Amino acid sequence: MVPRYENSISIVSFKRRPVIKYPGYKEGENLDSRRREELFSLLKALRRSNLSDREIYHAIQTFGETNFQEARPEVEHFLTSENPELRFVALKVLTRYWHLNEHWQTARYFLEHDPDEDVRFRAASALAGLRQNTQDRATLTILAQVVLNEQEADVVRIAAYAAMKAIMHYDPREQFDILKGTFDVQRKVDWEWVRSFLREG
Repeated sequence: MVPRYENSISIVSFKRRPVIKYPGYKEGENLDSRRREELFSLLKALRRSNLSDREIYHAIQTFGETNFQEARPEVEHFLTSENPELRFVALKVLTRYWHLNEHWQTARYFLEHDPDEDVRFRAASALAGLRQNTQDRATLTILAQVVLNEQEADVVRIAAYAAMKAIMHYDPREQFDILKGTFDVQRKVDWEWVRSFLREG
């Protein structure tokens, strides 16, 4: 458990997202310079292990939203966290926010091997984010294997199917229909199409 220190930091709203507010913050200061200052302070606190898991989650999220890639080594460190939420948010920042293609393999590993069902679900979305509208066959093949895996949880198979569709052609309405929670895997998946990616091209 990450130790907490009283009277050091607090969570506040920053552009509708919770971030860390440090003592000495003054409303009305130049947001660009002040935000950067706060991000570096937040990074220092993260390096000193001064944050709770909840604060770490919001810190990583904030680094992603502000494209603060100075924190990349620290964010990557949490890919191996015992806390699945921290693994997920680290992967989300590296793939969805920073679009680091070198973490394609990380997303694949999480999809195929992470013990947490929700992390596997999110990893499918991460692969879609990195390869959206590219028709990338290698990624489609990996996702097809997950969709066809009857031992996998339906929620993960559905996420993999939605990711396949996004990689072929991203359609927000189609994504909503697949992921809204009522999608019937057995009846609505185009099984012939999915299986086509396991055949030699």
